[in-house]
Amino acid sequence: MAKQYIDVLIDGKVYSLGGSETEGYVQQIATYLNGKIFQLKAQPGFLKMPEDYQSIMTYLNLADDYFKEKESAKALASDKESMEKETYRLKHEMVSTQMKLESLRNERTVSEEELETAKKAAKEAAEQAEAAKNEIQAQIERVKKEAQEQIEAVKKTAQEQVESARKEAQEQIERAKREVQDRVESAEKAAQDRAARAEQTAREQAEAAKKEALEQIADAKKEANDFRGEAEVWKQEAEDQHLAVESSQSEIASLQDKLEILKQQLEEARQAATAVQTEKSQLEARLMQTEQEKQSVKEQLSQLEQEKQTIKKDLEESLQEAGAAREELAAVRQAQVEAYMKRKPFPKRQGTVELKDAILRL
Repeated sequence: MAKQYIDVLIDGKVYSLGGSETEGYVQQIATYLNGKIFQLKAQPGFLKMPEDYQSIMTYLNLADDYFKEKESAKALASDKESMEKETYRLKHEMVSTQMKLESLRNERTVSEEELETAKKAAKEAAEQAEAAKNEIQAQIERVKKEAQEQIEAVKKTAQEQVESARKEAQEQIERAKREVQDRVESAEKAAQDRAARAEQTAREQAEAAKKEALEQIADAKKEANDFRGEAEVWKQEAEDQHLAVESSQSEIASLQDKLEILKQQLEEARQAATAVQTEKSQLEARLMQTEQEKQSVKEQLSQLEQEKQTIKKDLEESLQEAGAAREELAAVRQAQVEAYMKRKPFPKRQGTVELKDAILRL
């Protein structure tokens, strides 16, 4: 920026100042200096001092203001740095809290998945137990039905075989009796016929017929004995059928034992289902505890958020108070300058004074 000259009023005198600063900035410095000189002249005994003492006092007051403003700026910078650190800490805590919240959300998701898996497992176990129960019940009913059908079939077969054997034996005995009777009657008739034709030969024939009849009777007895033997065989077969019936009853008892085993397995399945239900209850309790912990973490997060908002609000109020203090200080200085400028007219004085940029920046 090119060097320029600006006319300013300082302590009732007009000075032409050269520099690279803007006119507003130079006028602001002049206004501040006039205010400081006005304050010093208002003090008792200041005007009685020599001019060099007055200048020294002015410089000392300017230096005092400079160092105080410097300390104030340093304090504000320190406050700003502290606030930045506090903001960074709060941001770090917020990030850490968000990470904890995300971790808790992930744990909740994992817990929900574990609970869902456990529910599915419990449901599958219950379905399997119910299916096993139904299957066992069906097997029991089927075994009962098959056993009953086998018992009925064996009883019916045995009864039919016994009845058939009895009937057949009775028929064979009756038939043998009839044949013997028929043969006896035929022999007697033949003997009478031969006796009528010839007494001599009749006697011989009678003897022969008698002998033949005796033989036939012996044969008939033998056949009857054979029939009795067959009847005994049939009786033995009936006893064998009875033994078969008893064997079927033994099988029924074995099936009943199997039924007891199936009942025991059913009871074990019920106990397993009860264990699954207990485990499900434990998982539900664990889920409830997780929900309570989650609610506690939410409350802690809400409390931290409230503390964060309070700190943020305090910080904003501190910044507003600092800004208001700066504005109030600037207003006071401006008011002092305006009051000073209203009290005295500005005498005009020709002359040019060049100041260094370093001095202007004070």
